[in-house]
This record gives sequence, C-alpha cells and structure tokens, in this order.
Amino acid sequence: MWQWIKRWFRRAKAPAVAEAEPQVWNFRIRGGRAEIGAVNDALERAVLAGNVPEPAMRAMQIALDELLTNAITHGEVTLDDPMQVDLIVGTSALRSIVSYGGRPFDPTQTEAPDVEAGLHERGTGGLGLHLVKSMMDEFTYAFEEGRNVIRLGKGW
Repeated sequence: MWQWIKRWFRRAKAPAVAEAEPQVWNFRIRGGRAEIGAVNDALERAVLAGNVPEPAMRAMQIALDELLTNAITHGEVTLDDPMQVDLIVGTSALRSIVSYGGRPFDPTQTEAPDVEAGLHERGTGGLGLHLVKSMMDEFTYAFEEGRNVIRLGKGW
C-alpha cells in the first residue's frame, strides 16, 4: 500500500530533483468524535515543524472534521471496523486518505446548496460538503473492497 501512496502523491510530472520521501501518519478512529482531535494535533505538529503552511493545514482540518464527523454520524464506524485516516505530508502538498465501512456514499456528488437562499428557505445539510469541495484542490471518492475511500489534497 505504501508504494501506492507514494505513486499517488507523485502522480504529477516527476521532478528533476529528487524530493524527500513524504511523511505518512496513520490513525484509526473507532467511532468517537473526540478521536478527531488526534488528527488535528498531527496537522498542528506538521505546521510547527515547518513542513506545512498554516492555511493548507487549516483547510485540511476543516475538511477532515466535516468528513470524519459525517462518517461517524452516518456511516458504520465501530470498534470492530474503525475508520482509517492517513495523512501524507509532502514538500508541496498535504494529502489525506479516509477509509471507512458502510453503505456507499459519494460526497463528491452531492448537490451544491443554495447559498443565496435565506436560512428558513433552504433545507438542512450540505453546507459542510460544499465547503470541503471549495477548499480542497483534490477531492475524490471510490468504493473499494466494501469501504468508502475519500482522497483529499491541498497544495501550496
């Protein structure tokens, strides 16, 4: 799997100068919303180490908070089938792969909410995913081996 992550990370044109290997952090979330804090802490450490600009880190934090909360709330994240979150820090991009069980749900295909409508004129939901779509440079979905797999990327 690590080779796949490295290929995905470098899928753009290979650089003329060899890049440092990306840092990869892995997390398992077993269904508690409080566990999302560990992912946020890792992102904060990446900024403090000088590896990720703060705006890219904040965008990824917001996107992951929305997606992980939705998966915990609406998915089937359990102690027996935890959510897998991989953070990949490279020299010019921050990426994440989120994988969890449950019914297939493609968040990239949700309709954009009517952001011009008044609060009482529009239904609930949809704003968070709209925000994720607008903040991320990369936002893809696949259903692989019975798991929802979401890939996010934010460059700088």
